[in-house]
Amino acid sequence: MELQRNLDAIRRGGLGLAAISYDAPDVLRAFADKYGIQYPLLSDAGSATIGRYGILNAAATGAAAGIPHPGTFVVDSKGRVVARFFEAAYQERYTAATILAALERPDDSGRKTTSVRTPHVEIRTSASDEVVAPGERFGLVIDVAPKPTMRVYAPGQTGYIPVSLALEPDGDYTAHPIAFPPAEDYLFAPLNERVKVYGKPFRLVQELTVSLSRELRERAAAGATLTIRGTLRYQACDDKMCYVPAQAPLEWTVKLKRLETPERR
Repeated sequence: MELQRNLDAIRRGGLGLAAISYDAPDVLRAFADKYGIQYPLLSDAGSATIGRYGILNAAATGAAAGIPHPGTFVVDSKGRVVARFFEAAYQERYTAATILAALERPDDSGRKTTSVRTPHVEIRTSASDEVVAPGERFGLVIDVAPKPTMRVYAPGQTGYIPVSLALEPDGDYTAHPIAFPPAEDYLFAPLNERVKVYGKPFRLVQELTVSLSRELRERAAAGATLTIRGTLRYQACDDKMCYVPAQAPLEWTVKLKRLETPERR
């Protein structure tokens, strides 16, 4: 199962893991034995905790009554919720690696990367997961390192072209908005103007949800691949001048796998 396969990466990211459901302890014990689950599975009798967290699926009736909307909470050492990851449809799930990347705790060990160099920056790309299933939400990782004295204009800067990623439209996935890191306030001395820039290496994570279409599920069952193409656009400056806008073509290929039965969590 996806969480169990990524348990070591989750722990390397400084996190623990526990799953909660409305199932009885003996049901959870049988599930853990069958699938080799090595993290705690907690029984929430009567869905009391599920209700307090506001994730009870009120539309579920009969044998499914008490089931939660599936998702992930990240809780700090004081029991405070610091992040949450939920999808609208129960078939769609964040991968563990995508959650780690969103928390800026990416596990890069063994990850395949591709390098792209331009006159202004060095770009290293990878995917949070090399194998994904229909309905899974994973991340395209873009590490950008401005060359010495170079700076890249950040989102929110007017009058220049801020860094952005544009993916080629494709019905095989849905692209979600990128959360950009905080920008640096920089004084561009030649024009005596303050601008928002990135002068140090920064990471972007473009999250995608793989389509649940019949055609995509058939391709996944056959072990096909999914290729995503896009362009990183930006404008750079150094201590003396502002350069013309530039762009770098990027490409990722991941292998598709058959959709699994969702893990209880």
